[in-house]
Amino acid sequence: MLNEFVYCPRLFYLEWVQAEWAESADTEAGRLHHRRVDEEQGRLPEAEATGGDDPVVARSVMLSSESLGLIARIDLVEADGSCAIPVDDKRGEVPDTPESSWEADRVQLCAQALLLREHGYRCDRGILYYAGSRRRVEVPIDDSLVRRTLALAAEARATAVSGVVPPPLVDSPKCPRCSLVGICLPDETVYLKAGGSHQEEPRRMVPARDLALPV
Repeated sequence: MLNEFVYCPRLFYLEWVQAEWAESADTEAGRLHHRRVDEEQGRLPEAEATGGDDPVVARSVMLSSESLGLIARIDLVEADGSCAIPVDDKRGEVPDTPESSWEADRVQLCAQALLLREHGYRCDRGILYYAGSRRRVEVPIDDSLVRRTLALAAEARATAVSGVVPPPLVDSPKCPRCSLVGICLPDETVYLKAGGSHQEEPRRMVPARDLALPV
């Protein structure tokens, strides 16, 4: 859920704390894409036990750390000796950003790298695989990203126990395709908090495809 928190704190709270869920074309496509990835294959040995001639590849690896307060299911881990590289499989395409990745994806990957370190592996980079582009994007696990990830994880925990639903995003392009837009009601919430000002008319949510047929 760290990915969701970075993407939208309100989405994180609705799903993680209030257990709200709604299906959409994107969530269904994501579930189908991850059907293969989520099947456990191979076994990640203890870091001290590795050291054979052949690298170890393990899928759907579950790791946790009480000291970090993190738990993750890693799509794929490539281990060679005491070095490990987490690979996070994404359904979409490589984004047009300076880092060729979204911050939410980098933070999620860093959390996985920190868990591997906690379990004795050396991990200085991770891989984001964007299936839509069939491209692997390397992400350095540097001090800056580690600090950012730990700070966001602490903020997410504080948000979860606060009992206060975070405010919605304002006029964000993320909202129309969010599966919880009908539960979150971002524009309606902002409109009501503004006192129903006519200067802030609610944005009309237009479906990407209108499959209705004329009568």
